[in-house]
Amino acid sequence: MKKIFLALIAVFLVAGVALAEDKIVEIPFKKVPDLAQRTVKAYFPDNTVVKAEKNKSKDMKNRTRVYLDNDATLEFDKDGHWMIVDCRSSHVPMKMVNGMVQMYLNANYPGHEVLFMGREIKNGDVTFILDDGTELHFTNENTIIE
Repeated sequence: MKKIFLALIAVFLVAGVALAEDKIVEIPFKKVPDLAQRTVKAYFPDNTVVKAEKNKSKDMKNRTRVYLDNDATLEFDKDGHWMIVDCRSSHVPMKMVNGMVQMYLNANYPGHEVLFMGREIKNGDVTFILDDGTELHFTNENTIIE
């Protein structure tokens, strides 16, 4: 009985993963929200879009993910606002970082590059990961969270 129960759990888990994967569909870059297209073109003008995907699962709320040829991955909400900028193989362009945060980074972490930015859905707080592994958190008003 225990083996049957475990087998059923395994089947449901595999089915759940398969269904979740079915919610991710590859789309042409021209189908990416306009704001997201402009963001990619403005901040990564020398890079080529390798692939774009739309996640249609309910919990991801129609997020779009764009993969670039420099291994950067950008994730956008349904309106095209960036939610994640992952440039761990290169770095996030500093002009993409808010001016107040830039000043804080220049004063406290001179010479370091931002490799990752992630925005919280609920409150807009932003997490940054620097090239030395430092993780910094800022409110949506650009105040450091200690």
